[in-house]
Amino acid sequence: MKTRLLLVCICALLALLLGSVLAFEWYHAERIYPGARVRGVDVGGMRPGEAAAALADGLGLNDSLVTLRGPDRSWGIRPTDLGLRLDAPATLAPAYNLGREFSWSGNMLVHLELLLLGFDLPPVTVYDERVARLYLETLAEQVDFPPTDASLSLDGAIPVVNPAQPGRRLDVEATLTALTPSVTGLTPAEVDVVIREIPPSVADAEPARAEAQLLLDGPLTLLIANPLEGDPGPWTLPPEQLATMLVVRTEDGTLHAALDEEALRAYLEELAPALAIEPLNARFHFDEDTGQLEPISSSSEGRTLDVGASVERIVQELAADNRFAPLVVEAVPPCCPDSASAEELGIAELVAEGESYFIGSPSGRDHNIRLAATKFDGVVVPPGETFSFNHHLGPVTAEEGYDESYITAGEQLAIGIGGGICQVSTTVFRAAFWGGYPITERWYHYQRVGYYELRGGGVGMDATVYSPNVDFKFVNDRTYPLLIETEVEEATHRLIFRFYSTDDGRRVESEEPVISDETEPGPPIYQLHEEMAAGTVVKWQSAVDGLTATVVRRVYDAAGNLIYDDVIVSKYAPRRAAYHYGPDYEPPEKETEP
Repeated sequence: MKTRLLLVCICALLALLLGSVLAFEWYHAERIYPGARVRGVDVGGMRPGEAAAALADGLGLNDSLVTLRGPDRSWGIRPTDLGLRLDAPATLAPAYNLGREFSWSGNMLVHLELLLLGFDLPPVTVYDERVARLYLETLAEQVDFPPTDASLSLDGAIPVVNPAQPGRRLDVEATLTALTPSVTGLTPAEVDVVIREIPPSVADAEPARAEAQLLLDGPLTLLIANPLEGDPGPWTLPPEQLATMLVVRTEDGTLHAALDEEALRAYLEELAPALAIEPLNARFHFDEDTGQLEPISSSSEGRTLDVGASVERIVQELAADNRFAPLVVEAVPPCCPDSASAEELGIAELVAEGESYFIGSPSGRDHNIRLAATKFDGVVVPPGETFSFNHHLGPVTAEEGYDESYITAGEQLAIGIGGGICQVSTTVFRAAFWGGYPITERWYHYQRVGYYELRGGGVGMDATVYSPNVDFKFVNDRTYPLLIETEVEEATHRLIFRFYSTDDGRRVESEEPVISDETEPGPPIYQLHEEMAAGTVVKWQSAVDGLTATVVRRVYDAAGNLIYDDVIVSKYAPRRAAYHYGPDYEPPEKETEP
């Protein structure tokens, strides 16, 4: 009986044991057997997907694992920041296979060993070094700073050195090498970033300071070595002004200071006009009988400032610690010295002539015409140069000897200094016109002037001037110089301009002016003058019709080819008659002629 009971108990225990084993195997059919760990993280009893989630948290891949220490601060870095990720399938496959690799009996022993001792497996990770490198390159923006070159600044006129400072740069590759073992081994660590010092390109500014101090040690005085009477200068540049011309350059890693030659050149170019003296050509008369020139005034050299040579001289003097620097001027010879002969200049014959009449001119106008004409007598115009009437005329003032006479001023003639000058400009215009010279500037009068239409002068053949804005200009386009002579023919009050040069065979043709847009003047003007005798009236100016005159000029070369085709248009406004009257005179009610 006892034996039977014992057998029943044994059978029951075996059945219970077998049932437990079967239940255990059934439960873990898709799970990792208990006792399996991955780097200390228990994954037993978990399906692979659950184990993967547990490892993501348990292994600390998203926790700060490494402390990266920089020169100014530290950063806690997660493995995932550096491109480390868990290969869950590769990590959990060995864990899942524990207890499934052998026979049934062998696997039972493994299960027992796992339950009693457990088994720890290493994780399988994938490390993407590119991510780590990118992380460090981004981090470098907080670490790196460029070097500061030594520089020179000015406190007023005192040079001040700003010392150089080295820069720094995070060495990404070296830091990556130091960081990788801790990251891939999932080992907590403190790693120092690798910093490289960047030396400045310019380490020393002391030479520049010393050079600047020498340059700014006192004022610089510029002068003319052999000044003429009335010459400007000297010019003194204080240190503060010299400081504005200072330039600092780098040579072989060292700063040097010097005067900016371009700034100095600009300063000297402003002085140049005051130092310039135009060469004075001799003036001549041409003897048509002998074919020779007779000097009527001597020539003289001119002068110009040689800016480039002056800059070099100033730099040399300052380098020698000399604060006084003479400017370099050079002589400018005249184009036509008084020793020149007709053969040398190519002045051989009369090539053009212009005339106008001023008979009946008031004495002031007569005087002004004669005086102004002398300003052009004997003038030589070199080849290719532009003749300017105002340039040779000079100032028109009482101090220059000009009288008052009638001038055009609005609707009525007025009295002013220099009346009659336009008679001279009109005459030289006619000489240039008939000489076939290119006319580059010519202005017609506001209203017609009777003097210019005397004895066939022709309407539209005048030229007014008013310095400095209204000028008459033409170009000597011949190969040889042009000599101008003036003459006043006393018997006829005829002003003549003669042009002498070498005839190149050109021929000038012109038609009679074409008149259009004729306009009658308005009613007369009556103006009260209290100083006139009572009851008197004087005709101040006559009425003149307005019109447009068009003159065509054609210039042919020696072969008959057309070289110039000019259309000269003059638009004259009508001019009303004007009367001045004294007290007690009653002007006509309808402003008619008295």
